Amino acid sequence: MIWTLTDGDTIFPITDGYSRVYKAAGALTGQLAQTTQVSQPMREPWPKAFPDRSTRALSFDIPVFFPPCASLEEAAMQALDIPVQCPTGGVLTGQRDAELRTYSQAWVRNVTCENFGVSNRFVFSMLAVNPTSRTLSTLAQMDYRSIANVPAITGLEGGAPNNLDGYTTTDVAVGFTMLIVPEISGFAQAIHFRLFAGNDATQTDPTAGTLVVRPLDYDAGTNAKVWKAV
Repeated sequence: MIWTLTDGDTIFPITDGYSRVYKAAGALTGQLAQTTQVSQPMREPWPKAFPDRSTRALSFDIPVFFPPCASLEEAAMQALDIPVQCPTGGVLTGQRDAELRTYSQAWVRNVTCENFGVSNRFVFSMLAVNPTSRTLSTLAQMDYRSIANVPAITGLEGGAPNNLDGYTTTDVAVGFTMLIVPEISGFAQAIHFRLFAGNDATQTDPTAGTLVVRPLDYDAGTNAKVWKAV
C-alpha cells in the first residue's frame, strides 16, 4: 500500500511501494473516536443526544520498513531525520492497487523508530477525517515519477481500448509520460507521449509537425489536457 501526506507543495511519501515498504505486523489496528453533542433536560432521567451534530476522527498506525543504510551511523541519523522531514499534517492518501482512499485532513500524533542495525522501522501514528474512496483509471494506477511502458496501446485515435485517445485522463496528472508503439502510416513506431495542459486539436500526421492526441474525455472547462509526442 502506498501512503502519501501532502501539505501544500510538500509531498512526503510515507511509503512508496519500492524502498519504503508498508508492512503491518498482523492486522491493522485503528480507532474511530466520535464526539457527540449531549444535553441534560431538566426533570428528565436521560440525557438527549444529537448524533447528527457529531464529529469523528480516525486514528491508525502506518508501519514502514526503510531500506538498509550504508552504516550504523547513517541509520542513526535517518532515525532522527525522517520524523522531522514528515509534515505536521495535510491531505493523506492511501493507494492499494486501483483503490485510492483520501482523507481531506490528517495530522501526525507521533512518529516512532525501531532500529535493527543498519535498518529502521518507522511507525507513523495518524489522525484523519473525511475518508473517501474511488477507483483509479488504468494510467493513474501507474507511478507518475517513471516513464510508463504501455504496450497495449497500438493506435492513436478511434476510442478503442488499444487507442491512446480512449484512455481516461481525468485523474492523470499533467506531465505523465509513457512509451507506446502505435502503428502510424503502416509502421509500428516507438514514441514517448506526455500529457500536457492545453486545447490542441488532434494531429496524427508525422509530416505535419508534433503528433497530438486529444483524449475522448477532454473537456475545455474541467479536463483540458492533450497528449503530445516528445
